[in-house]
Amino acid sequence: MATILCYGDSLTWGGSPYGGRFPPHCRWPEILNELLGNHHNVINFGLPGRTTMWDDPFNEGRNGAKYVNSAMEIFGPVDLLIVMLGTNDLKRYFNASAYEAAKGVEQIIKKVRQPNEHEFPTPKILIVAPPTILSPKGEAAEVFKGGVEKSRDLHQAYQKVAIKNDCLFVNAAGLLQPSVQDGVHLDTDGNSLLASALCSIVSDSFKG
Repeated sequence: MATILCYGDSLTWGGSPYGGRFPPHCRWPEILNELLGNHHNVINFGLPGRTTMWDDPFNEGRNGAKYVNSAMEIFGPVDLLIVMLGTNDLKRYFNASAYEAAKGVEQIIKKVRQPNEHEFPTPKILIVAPPTILSPKGEAAEVFKGGVEKSRDLHQAYQKVAIKNDCLFVNAAGLLQPSVQDGVHLDTDGNSLLASALCSIVSDSFKG
């Protein structure tokens, strides 16, 4: 049985555009687990507010690069790591671009591939470029001011990093959009679409 670790933010955690958290059967990692059947164990390790490599001054413990090796140790050995981060990098107070978010993803890749004391094998890595931010509503409109335009460049920057580092790649922005309710989070249909798209890619990654 292969262990698949989904390392993301609230889009992975199951944050609802209406507030709160979706029940497990509506979150894409859990849906993916059902689609894959008994041959794989999909772990949802999403965390709201997680960034690729930034320390959030308003929310501790959200630096993805800083804590990824701890995650790999907690859940290891991991056979496939799915990384979908970057939306939070585009918050106004980080002043980061799509390019810098992609460099943050690259830092995660490098850390995961470092030797570890448990001699766990290096996992395959699937990079998922997050959906393009729509017109954020409410407080998110201020937090993500300028982020809509930047998010449109994420998939190209991420694809370059994926190719350079020999990782699998999926552009979620080409598959779905966030809910119009808040312009950031996925609705139930978005979660289902993403899980379905990832299912064949994950299955194929273990063939041969």
